[in-house]
Amino acid sequence: MIEHTYIEFLGLELADPLTFISDILMAVFCAFFGHRLFHDLKSKYAKLSAYFFLFLGVSAFLGGTSHLLDLYLGKTPHLIAWTLQGVSILFFQLASLRLLSSAKVKFFLRALIFSFFGIFIAQIFSVQHFDVVKVNSIVGLIGFVSCIHIYKYFESGDKTYVRIPLTIILFAGPALIHSFGLNFNKWIDQNVISHLLLLPCYYLLYNAVKQVAMLKKKTQRVPQQVPLKEK
Repeated sequence: MIEHTYIEFLGLELADPLTFISDILMAVFCAFFGHRLFHDLKSKYAKLSAYFFLFLGVSAFLGGTSHLLDLYLGKTPHLIAWTLQGVSILFFQLASLRLLSSAKVKFFLRALIFSFFGIFIAQIFSVQHFDVVKVNSIVGLIGFVSCIHIYKYFESGDKTYVRIPLTIILFAGPALIHSFGLNFNKWIDQNVISHLLLLPCYYLLYNAVKQVAMLKKKTQRVPQQVPLKEK
């Protein structure tokens, strides 16, 4: 169980200040990566992936603020932050669909994605526990995003696609630290440690997404002009 820490500032009792700082760092990193993907790469895959980072950044900012002002705001901001994290996973799943060519398969998987997202939202506000976010992230990132990129690797033979699932595997480290409550002390707890370890993971994931987006743009079929028949 997390042992909360408090400091007093301007008459306010602020909870878990180092968790707040680590959340803000995540928000800045994610906002930067999302901005770069959205503006630097002109593809639907890149823009949808950018929304993954941007919503993740907003979620981190709101989550950190909720921790800091927990005595005054209650649990509702946490639920909103968790919901936004689920929205970020949704956008990454939709980005992955852009790699598939079959319209029927994409229609079926899109319906599956939104159905599972609806279940996630219902569970967030009924269970009200972070474990719901963990399960949604595992299903979305490993069961969906990773599987599609692995499929594209076997279809194309290009190792660029494998960088996504390999990077996602690295997220298991911070997740395990958080789940098992590993900490240095009550100030540098599992939240702070896992957040800091997530920063290089986000950087590697951003680079992997960028490489896949560039590859997808390069391999897109260029419509060929049909030569005019001579009269």
